Amino acid sequence: MTQEAPAPLVAYDHTDLVNRPKRIWNWGNIPLPGLLLPALGAAFGFGLFWLVLLFTTSTFLPFLRLSMLTAVFYFGPPLAVYFVWGRPLPSALTLSHQLVVWADWWLQPKRLQGLAADQEPEELHWQVILWKPGAPRWHARYDAARQAAAARGSAFTARDR
Repeated sequence: MTQEAPAPLVAYDHTDLVNRPKRIWNWGNIPLPGLLLPALGAAFGFGLFWLVLLFTTSTFLPFLRLSMLTAVFYFGPPLAVYFVWGRPLPSALTLSHQLVVWADWWLQPKRLQGLAADQEPEELHWQVILWKPGAPRWHARYDAARQAAAARGSAFTARDR
């Protein structure tokens, strides 16, 4: 008789309170219900970098100058960053959360030191340090506490002498 492996546990978070994007923003009295602020920030930062790079490159390559034909090339990638950044991946994480998980995994100190092999140790070594205070004042307070506990009927009873 073979024993089958148990079915994996599946947990569903229908609230998603931690990772739920906050989509309600106001600009003065104008509500902006569809904006993802983290994605908007990533698109803005990338857009600044992208525009500076293209304007700098267009001084050497005249066909890259801003025109009606190249406007899609100038503003398309930052817009794509906005939509890709806020979209959940198959892992149910957004790209920003996935990057944090990736950085946490690859930049751990033990991984950087080469100590992150996925294997169990062959031998376990335990070290126990037992300390018994030598001060008579500590022993007097400890004995008084044990006797008070014994008077209340606690499992922490007075020491046998």
